[in-house]
Order: sequence, then structure tokens, then C-alpha cells
Amino acid sequence: MKLLSFFSVVLLSLTPFQAIQAAPIKVDGISAIIDSTPILESDIQGRFQIVKDRIPGGIMTDNIHRQIQNQMIDEALQVNYARKVGMRASSSEVDNAILGVAKNMNLDLDGLKRVLADKGVDYARYREQITQEILINSIKRDIVRKRIVITEEEISDYLSSDTSITKEKEQVHLRHLIIRASDPERAEVSIQTIADKIRSEDDFIQQTIENSDGQFAIEGGDLGWRPLNQLPPLFVRAIDTEKGPLIGPLQSNAGFHLLWLIEKRSPDVTLQQQTKTRHILVRANEIRTLEQTKVLADDLYKRLKSGADFAQLAKEFSEDQGSTIQGGDLGWVTPGTMVPEFEDMMKQTDLGDISPPFRTQFGWHILQVEGRREADISDKVKRSNAERALTAQKQDVVLGNWLDELRADAFIDIKK
Repeated sequence: MKLLSFFSVVLLSLTPFQAIQAAPIKVDGISAIIDSTPILESDIQGRFQIVKDRIPGGIMTDNIHRQIQNQMIDEALQVNYARKVGMRASSSEVDNAILGVAKNMNLDLDGLKRVLADKGVDYARYREQITQEILINSIKRDIVRKRIVITEEEISDYLSSDTSITKEKEQVHLRHLIIRASDPERAEVSIQTIADKIRSEDDFIQQTIENSDGQFAIEGGDLGWRPLNQLPPLFVRAIDTEKGPLIGPLQSNAGFHLLWLIEKRSPDVTLQQQTKTRHILVRANEIRTLEQTKVLADDLYKRLKSGADFAQLAKEFSEDQGSTIQGGDLGWVTPGTMVPEFEDMMKQTDLGDISPPFRTQFGWHILQVEGRREADISDKVKRSNAERALTAQKQDVVLGNWLDELRADAFIDIKK
């Protein structure tokens, strides 16, 4: 349920394109070539169908097209690199992922293929997209593991600071805009010009879509809810010292940043309180919209309230790869581990009860509270939590720098 979770990449749309009753236009063609990998115009149009509800006006402008194209270029670079270093997604991994989608739709494989065909999606292309998602998540985990080394001294310094205690309780909902500093002087002028145009959150969203070099630009830079102690220290200091909601410009090695503080929370939690819980997670995907996913979650909730076995339904339907095999069991959960919406519902749910479906940035959840206890937080656990927080602080920068390296080394031909 954290970063780099399975199926984190936006999937291809299955919505058929409407006929355009205007002058003839090119309906497909090569939009870009990355090394030897082509990105088709139809790929970009398909991706737009997924995100258009989150775009002001829901119209494919030149800026939206550019951001989607950049997003797909980054994905192609990551897949190519993963294959170059010898990573492979086994047939069984891909089969299991596809069968999981089919099972969640109460279909067998043939039924899924028929649905895809009805939507105009080639099964071989669909299977390749699933393969690419597996590779992207695998290579990101590998890069983070290899490039982020947290020393014992860093952990000790972290534990002796205020951050480990006070910031662990606080979460912020942020939007982020970045101009990368390939030309620092030009980037600094650009970020200040952008900042001068921002008077509201809508302005920030529009400027992010038009100008940001960040991976969440197409979503208006929305980073979701994040614990303060998992943000870069540069961001934390600025959030503490600037009034907001517009924060910045801020300069880092990666470039120049603007933040928009949507909301800040300081939950009243007891660090030693742990909750034993299990959950079911279902996500929107290629053949199931967000609304259809909500309907599925409601149906699963009704079955659970009618006496269905929670663990069995989790094994059949849950898409949280880390807990599905264990029947959705998350073990003993410590405050600060899950996103705020999950923790809030966990606290509201009585011992032994099942929560109604609720939504987080990862999808629709149903949880069951199986136990509560006062935790004995040993030094080993504290140091492990500190290492995780320090890794999260560095992760975005490390992955961003890695992507910059991939772009610099690749042949990228963007067609006009």
C-alpha cells in the first residue's frame, strides 16, 4: 500500500474513441520513438481517456498531449532499461495478474478476452502492457535498493531529532511543480514567472499541467497524503516556515520547486497502539471503471455482512499483492504505516467489525479489525521505521535523477 506498489502505472484505456465529425485528421501514427520503441498516437489518445476526468475542461490540449507523451516516454525508458539489465516478467507472473483481473470481473480467461475484443483492445497488446507494468515496478524497487544506503549514523541522528516523533504524526496533502535545472539560470527565471501567475489551486493545477517536469504533472502535481517525516527536509522546512498555500520557489539539486499545501493533519494517535487488521483492495483497471470498482466493493461488503469468509474473499478478489495470499492479513499495524484514510477507518471500526467500503489513492478498501494492543516498540523496530522514513525522503529524488540519466543516454525522436 505504499509507493512502488503493483499496478502503480496508469493503464491503457478501453473506452472506444468516438467518431470525429470534422475535417479528416490522422487517426494513428508514430508520436515518438525511444531507442527502437515506438509510441503511437493511439496510445496517447487511449491514455487520455483514463485521465481526462481529472483535467480541467477534459480537453486534449497541446500541453496535455505533451505531458502524456512525456509520461509514456518515461515508461518506455524504464522498460527498456529493465530488459537491458536482464529483468524479465515470467509468463506465470503475467498470467496470474491477468487471471486476477478476470476473477475480479467474475470471468474466466476466455470471458476476459471477449470483453477486451468488444472494447477493441488486442489481447496481445493488453498482455504486453501488463508485462511492462511488472517490469517498471521491479526496476524501480531495484534502483531504490541499490542507490539508497541508509547508514547507522543517519538512523541515530534521525531518532535523536524532532522529526522522528513530531513529524511522524503529521501528514500533508500537497501538489508539486518542478522545473528541472539543466539550465539553472533559465529554470530559475521560469519558476518565478510561473509562481507570479498562481493565485489559486486551479492556477497551480493549470501551470503544473503546462510546465512541470514532474511525474505527476498530468494529475496537476497531486502527491496525495504523505507523512511529513517522509518528505525531503527541504520541503519540510518550507512547510514549517512559509504560510502557504503556495510555497516556494525552492531550489534543490534536482531543480526548482513550487508546492501547494492543500491540507495538513496532525492526528492524535498513540504511537504504541497497534491494530491487527486485514483488508480487501480493488482498483479501477483496463476493463473496470472507478464506478464499477465501487459497485464491486459494495457487492463484496454485502457478501461479508451476510457471513462470507473475509480471508477467502481477499484471496479471490484483493489486488494488494503483499497481503492477498495471506487472506488480506496486514498483521499488527502501527500508526503512521498506512495512509490517513485507512488509519481513520481503522480507528472508527470496532473490534471484530467490518468497515464499509472506503476510498484511498490506491483504490477501494474494506477492512476488518481483528485485535488491538499496546505495542512494545523495541529499539530494533524504531530503527527499522527510521530507515523506512529516510528511504522515503530520498526516493523521489533518486528515481528522478535515474530517469534523467536514462533520457540523456537514450535516442528520443519526438515527431512533429
